[in-house]
Amino acid sequence: MRKHLAPLLLLLLPAASSAQGLAQWIAWGDAAFARGDHYGASRFYGEALQREPGRMALQWKQAESCRLSDQYPEAAALYERVYRKDMGRQYPEALRWLGEMQLCAGDRNGALATWRKVLQKEKDKGSRIAERATHAIRGCALADSLANTTSGIVLAHLPEPLNSYASEFAARPDSTGALVLSSLRGELAEDNTVVDTGAYHVAIYRSIPLGDGWGPPRHYPDSAPGEDRANGTWSLDRRRFLFTRCTGGACTIMVQDLATGALLPLEGLGPEGRHTQPMVARVNGSERLFLTSDRIGGKGGMDLWWGRLEGPVVRDLQPLPGAVNTAGNECCPYFDAHSGTLYFSTDHLPGLGGYDIFTSPLQADAFGTPVHVGTPINSPANDLYPCVDGRTGTGFLSSNRAGSLARKGETCCSDIYRFSLPTPKPAAAAPPPDSAALASAHAVAERRITSLRERLPIRLYFHNDEPDPRSWDTSTTADYGRTYRAYAALYPEYRKAWQPDTSGIGRLERFFAEEVDRGHAQLNAFIALLRQALDEGQRIELQVRGFASPLARSDYNRNLSLRRIESLVHHLERAEHGALLPYLNGTATNGGRLRIVKLPYGKSRADASVSDRLDDLRHSVYGLGAARERRIEIEQVLGDP
Repeated sequence: MRKHLAPLLLLLLPAASSAQGLAQWIAWGDAAFARGDHYGASRFYGEALQREPGRMALQWKQAESCRLSDQYPEAAALYERVYRKDMGRQYPEALRWLGEMQLCAGDRNGALATWRKVLQKEKDKGSRIAERATHAIRGCALADSLANTTSGIVLAHLPEPLNSYASEFAARPDSTGALVLSSLRGELAEDNTVVDTGAYHVAIYRSIPLGDGWGPPRHYPDSAPGEDRANGTWSLDRRRFLFTRCTGGACTIMVQDLATGALLPLEGLGPEGRHTQPMVARVNGSERLFLTSDRIGGKGGMDLWWGRLEGPVVRDLQPLPGAVNTAGNECCPYFDAHSGTLYFSTDHLPGLGGYDIFTSPLQADAFGTPVHVGTPINSPANDLYPCVDGRTGTGFLSSNRAGSLARKGETCCSDIYRFSLPTPKPAAAAPPPDSAALASAHAVAERRITSLRERLPIRLYFHNDEPDPRSWDTSTTADYGRTYRAYAALYPEYRKAWQPDTSGIGRLERFFAEEVDRGHAQLNAFIALLRQALDEGQRIELQVRGFASPLARSDYNRNLSLRRIESLVHHLERAEHGALLPYLNGTATNGGRLRIVKLPYGKSRADASVSDRLDDLRHSVYGLGAARERRIEIEQVLGDP
C-alpha cells in the first residue's frame, strides 16, 4: 500500500465515452498509472479489455493496476491468466504476485500451492523471493492455526465522520483524548471521481470524541494546499509536531513549533532516501525518534531506523538493532515505553497476507524476535499503523480489510480501528466460603485445564545441536522464539541437501510448514489460554519431554534436551510482555503458579531407524527422520500440582 508508506497524489479521472477506440483507452490507462492513480488506470484498462480480452500485455497492466489499488481477487485472476499463457518468460513476477494476491484475498489453499511453485522454480534458494516464499508458506500454516483459536482481543471499526469512503490512517491520541489522523479525502461526484483534483491531498486532521462517536475531522495544526502531509506525532514535551511532507514524489520529515508555527525540515536525515512515519518515545532515558526509510544501510526495501532526537535534530541515525528489519518492507513503528515493546508492520515475515502487525521486545540494546500478534488485529489485507497504550491495553490500527468503508471495491481504502487487548483483572477480595461458589470455580478451573489438554501434544523443533552447539551445559540463555527463527532461516540449506530429489524436497517442505511452523503457532495460542488460567489463580504444571537425534552420545543428548526445554522456559518468561514471569517465579499476588517439569531423553529413546553416521549428513542432519527427533513436547498439563 504505497499510499501509506509515502502518500502520493491520487487522481481519479472522469469516465470517458465508450465510443473511444482501444488505443485511446490504453493511453488513458497508461497516463493514470504514471500519475499514481492505479484505481483509475484499472477502470481504463478494464474498458480496453472489454474490446480485446485476450491481449496478454493488457492483462498484465490491468493486473498491476488492480494489485496497486488493492483489488485482490481481480488482480489474482489476471495474474493467473498471464502466468498460464506466459509461464514466466516475459512476466516472471506473475507467479509471485499471484501468491501475494491470493493471500490478501483469503485464498489460503490457492496461495499455498502457488508459493510452493514459486519456491520450486526459484533457482537461488537464498534470494529474497525464496525467503518470501518460505515465509508465505509458513503464513498459511499460521492462518490455519489462528482460525481455531480465540485471542480475547476486541476490535471495533470507528464510525463516520471520523472514517470516510476515502482512506484514513496513522491515528494518534493527543493529550486531550482527541485523535489526530491522516486522511486522503475529497469531494466526490456521482461516479466516484474527485470534483477538484487540485485540492485532493493527504492531510492531517483532528477529531474530538462526541458521546459514543467522533466529531468531524478538522485540519491540524493547519492546512497546506498543494502538498501531502501525513503521519503526525509529537516530541515528548509536546512542544513540537513532527510529520511527513511529500512533494513531487520526495518525502521527508518536518518539525513544526506549535507555539510559533515555525516549520523546518528535520535536521540529520541527509539527502538520500525517503523518510516517513516518525514516532517519538523515551527509551532508556533518551528521547528517541523511530522512522521508516529506504536510505542506504538497511536490509532492503523500507526499514525501521532510530536516532536521538534533540529539538529539531536527529543524531546517530541507524537501523534498529536486532531482528526486526528484513529483506522486505517494514513500516509504521510504534514503541510502547510502558511494556518496552515495539509494534510495527511488515510484508515479509509469515503472516496472513499483505502487511501484518508484529511485536518485538527491547532486550538490552537490541530488539528481539518479532512475534505475530494474531487475529483479529491482523487480517488477509493490509494492517498498519499500530498505536498501543500499554497501561490500558487499548490501541488503534489502520486496515483496508473487508468491512472498511468503500465505494471502489471492498478493500480499496483503509479505515481506523480501535482494539482492546485482554488484560489480567486484579484479584478481588475473597468472599466467605460457599460450597456452590467453590463448586462453580472448580468447574471453571477444570474446563480451563481440559481446554489446554485438548491442544496437546505441542511439538517444538530445533536444528541439529541447537541451542548452544558443542556444549555440555544443561542450561542456556536462548529462548525458543529465537531458535525457531534461526531454524526457519536454514530451510534453503535443507532443500539444497536434498536436491535433485523432488519427492524428498516436497516432504521437507510439508514438514517445515505443517510441523515446525505449526508447532510455533500452536505454542503462542496455548500461551494465551495458559495465561487466562493463571490469571484466575490456578496452579498449573506442564510436563515437557525432550528428544534428540542419535548423532551424539546419550549423555550429551540428555544435556542438549535439557537446554531445549530451558529455551522454552525462557520463551514463557518473555511471552505476553512478561505476564507469565510472576507465575514462574512464584511471586504472583493471586496465588497462581506455573511449574515446568523437565523430562529429558537421550539417544536410547530415539528412533532406531534414524541415521547417526557423520558421513551421511543428508540423513543424519537434514533428513526428516532426524529432524523429527530433534524436538521437545509439551505432553501433559496438570492442575493444582
